[in-house]
Amino acid sequence: MEPVNTQQKLPTNLRVLIGIVSIPSLILAGMLGVMTLNGQFQDISIFEWIYSIVGFIAAYIALTGKRLF
Repeated sequence: MEPVNTQQKLPTNLRVLIGIVSIPSLILAGMLGVMTLNGQFQDISIFEWIYSIVGFIAAYIALTGKRLF
C-alpha cells in the first residue's frame, strides 16, 4: 500500500522567488551573528532579530517546499 501525500509541495518558481527574497534576511542574520560575537549585542533591536528569524523560515520553506500553514 502506497503512502498518500496529502500535502502538496510549492511550485518551483514560487520556491525560487521565496529563496531570493529571503537572502537579505539571511545576510542580516550573519551580521547579527558577527555583532554578537564581538560583544555588541546590546545595539541590536528586536525587529532585527525577528526579521532574521523570518528569513530562516523563508529559506526553510524555499528549500523543502513544505507549507507551514
